[in-house]
Amino acid sequence: MNELGQIIRAEISMEGAISFARFMDLALYHPARGYYRGGRDPFGVTGDFYTAEQLPVFGWLVAHYVDQLSRTFEPDARFEVLELGAGRGELREFLGCWNYRAFDWAGGALPAEMSGLVIANEFFDALPVHLLRRGATGWRELRVNYLGDRFVFVEVEKISLELAAYAERYGEGIPEGGMLEVNLQLKQWIERVDHFLRRGRLLVIDYGYSARELERFPMGTLMSYRGHAAYADVLSGPGTRDITAHVNFSQLSQVGMTSGFQIVNEESLQAWALRICETDEWMERWKAADTKWRLQWKQLVFGMGETFRVMELEKEGPQ
Repeated sequence: MNELGQIIRAEISMEGAISFARFMDLALYHPARGYYRGGRDPFGVTGDFYTAEQLPVFGWLVAHYVDQLSRTFEPDARFEVLELGAGRGELREFLGCWNYRAFDWAGGALPAEMSGLVIANEFFDALPVHLLRRGATGWRELRVNYLGDRFVFVEVEKISLELAAYAERYGEGIPEGGMLEVNLQLKQWIERVDHFLRRGRLLVIDYGYSARELERFPMGTLMSYRGHAAYADVLSGPGTRDITAHVNFSQLSQVGMTSGFQIVNEESLQAWALRICETDEWMERWKAADTKWRLQWKQLVFGMGETFRVMELEKEGPQ
């Protein structure tokens, strides 16, 4: 067992079985040993996965979008861009002229106030989730215990009112024995953005589903990633692999509107990219592009494009 596993085991010994959200939080964000805090670069060929940001064409696309959005602000207004979960900060090269700043778990800070654009690219799918299983008599929470020489899931009959409310709202189509992931931190992060974003948009790009599509995932969407391979076992090797769960875009929409945002668009990444690029500038860029750039564009739009969703949430405020 690695050092982080020993830390988690000690917490379980003292407090009993912990929620999977707590396990996932420690596995990913423990200050010294968490997957995203341990100093290892998880991206690219030598890492565990790719994101769209490893494709320079994605940076160009987002810059094209930001340019269009910034033109809706008054010429003398300060327009800023903040990226949540920025990782390497690869968008800085493309967005630096718009006062780009990065927030990541290992460094950076949220602004006290800003106007402009907040980008959350594959951010919400890495937030800790609680796990529920539907039984014959109702929902039960799956918590994490340590038995023998490994971490295991155990069922707890009593669940919190917040988890029960989520299950009642979104879990109707889940069959007996099925699983439901509950992302309670999503609401907290939307409220944080609402607190510091004076005027502008929140752009969310992520794996996800709508509430009506939940029945397509009767056993949930939770996965871990290591060496560009996906694993269903999310309890082994905490701190050494990524853990993700798809985003409930219906929840995102509902929480956003409750917090005062308006939903501008919700569509596939493919549809969003093609809509953003319906300009003469785009056509000139395509004509001048080399083969590598065009291949990256096809990978983004026709590879990732149908898997990822995009939501734009807007907050009106003073000019």
